[in-house]
Amino acid sequence: MQIALFVSSGDALQSGWLLKFLRGVSRAEIKQMQANLAKYSRHFVYSSPAQPLGPEDLAWRMIAGKVVNIKLHTRRSQRVVKESRSICTCDCRRPAANVTVQVR
Repeated sequence: MQIALFVSSGDALQSGWLLKFLRGVSRAEIKQMQANLAKYSRHFVYSSPAQPLGPEDLAWRMIAGKVVNIKLHTRRSQRVVKESRSICTCDCRRPAANVTVQVR
């Protein structure tokens, strides 16, 4: 099921490329995409008030699921003892212990 055409911004910026690409799309492909869009358009139409399992409801459900994970990550990061779990595993952040510099 295809309802849209995707192009890279790099290609689209080339002079004449986008026009040539769009002219290369056949009428049959356009008709098929229009039919697919008509078939699935209810998933893209927003209603007021929001309907159960409508686009708004599904979007809010996804956001709610992410909020739970964000809160969990925040709580976990607050429980970590300083420098017990460091992203950096090299010695660049830790002061060297018992280093003596001799000057001659």
